[in-house]
Amino acid sequence: MADELPAPAPPPPLDPTRHARANRSILRSAGVMTVMTLVSRVLGLVREQVRAIYIGTGAASDAFGLAATIPNLLRRLLAEGATTAAFIPVFTEYLRRGDKEETRQFLSRFFTLMTLVVVAVTILGVILTPWLIETFFSSRFREVPGKVALTIALTELMWPYLTFVSLAAMIQAVLNAHKIFGPSAFTPVLLNLAIIACTIAFAGVVADPSYALVIGFLVGGVLQIIFQIPYLFKHTPNRWGIDFTFGPGVRRVARIMGPGIFAAGVYQINVFVSQLIASGLEGGSIASLQYSVRLQELVLGLFVISVAQVILPSLSEHTADGDDEAVKETLGYSARLISFVTLPATAGLIVVGPTIIRLLFQSGEFDAASTAQTAFALQFHAMGLLFIGQARILQQVFFAYKDMKTPTIVGAIVAVVNIALCYALAVPLGNGGIALAGSVASAVNTALFVWLLRRRLGPLGLAPVFGRIARMLVATAAMVGAVVVWDLVWPAASVERRWLLLFWVLGVVVIASASYIGACALLKANEFAGIWRSLRRRFKRRR
Repeated sequence: MADELPAPAPPPPLDPTRHARANRSILRSAGVMTVMTLVSRVLGLVREQVRAIYIGTGAASDAFGLAATIPNLLRRLLAEGATTAAFIPVFTEYLRRGDKEETRQFLSRFFTLMTLVVVAVTILGVILTPWLIETFFSSRFREVPGKVALTIALTELMWPYLTFVSLAAMIQAVLNAHKIFGPSAFTPVLLNLAIIACTIAFAGVVADPSYALVIGFLVGGVLQIIFQIPYLFKHTPNRWGIDFTFGPGVRRVARIMGPGIFAAGVYQINVFVSQLIASGLEGGSIASLQYSVRLQELVLGLFVISVAQVILPSLSEHTADGDDEAVKETLGYSARLISFVTLPATAGLIVVGPTIIRLLFQSGEFDAASTAQTAFALQFHAMGLLFIGQARILQQVFFAYKDMKTPTIVGAIVAVVNIALCYALAVPLGNGGIALAGSVASAVNTALFVWLLRRRLGPLGLAPVFGRIARMLVATAAMVGAVVVWDLVWPAASVERRWLLLFWVLGVVVIASASYIGACALLKANEFAGIWRSLRRRFKRRR
């Protein structure tokens, strides 16, 4: 049968220079994505600022937040989660075999099937929206006249975005398998620009400014597809299109992703319950959690997600070669990079988070009470940065081995932990309890992944990683001390003008970065040195 692959060749002998080259490749690719993601996340903050100005944390913001959440949950099921994780390893094998006609057929069949599925789910979602909102989210929403009706209308309008973003994510998976990361990393920039532009242009025209935000999502989803198409056809065989013959290759992806679909379903239930609990708390809880998550995602998106995304093709190659040592080397290197970024970011968001929120969002409908509500959630969201980042790296190893079953079981356990903690902590801590539940669940997720990988691959060689993390923690403590001194010299609470507050925050960033990197260098834990060397090599080549 054409789709049956030969047994992998024995792994090549260990070659330290080979691992070093692989690490540099990961760093370069992650660097490209980080630059693109930096632009996207900055625009994402601008987008949230526009949202804060027009709808703050009021009823319309809660309604929009829920409307944006429900279709987006299904992205993990239909595109970015189980499907992408199952698709890339199989597609990588097709690329390594080099049969262009076979690859063309596989892509045509896969895209045809997934398009049919996402369109069907979108139509079903529009039909079921009134029942969904009325059944699960109307209890506290009914206390504000018109809030339930607005939520239903916005959610129905948002559903087509699921189709657009799912198709864009499938194109992104193809490009990533070719180790082409730049175009797909740029598409969120287009999405954010579309949302900002549409909100400003239509907020005064539509019945409520929240409609303008939804229109921006729909326009941005279409742009995400259109922008990637030229790159897609440049790197894939010509003439592929509609093909309803769902052959063995597509069935192989379906078999691999089967457990992943269940895992994605567990994740959706997890997020759904969290939103359900938040909707029963004081007004603005959903919106404040989403503003807080935006800052959490800024850190994750700048580097963590980039690293997690670019290592999957490399890990897939290592597993196809049967080279477990290369897998461990890539895992350890990625874990150090993630720790180097997330540890100081965690401390920084906890210490100066309220000031950052005041600078970024406090304007228009977003008042001091909104700032306090969002800052309270942020300190608990920040605690999960390290564990979320490490879990995403560890999960990619299982995906590279085409093992969706293990992440599914772990996801189910973590979901139960998260839901239980949400119910336990929401009463005493409000929206902060929901944020803390997610952080604790992420720590459990990371611990389970490490334990299971060790059972599968033997010793992972993580002792040097833990030693490096311990030194990074010391450097982080030094950074916090420097920030505290800065606040004593120039207290943030005394700064009222916005432009002065901007200088205060910029000063914190400079002082924190210099003190942390300097302390890491003294402690021989400076991962920034590798990033800097990679940038210098690239600059010299271009000259």
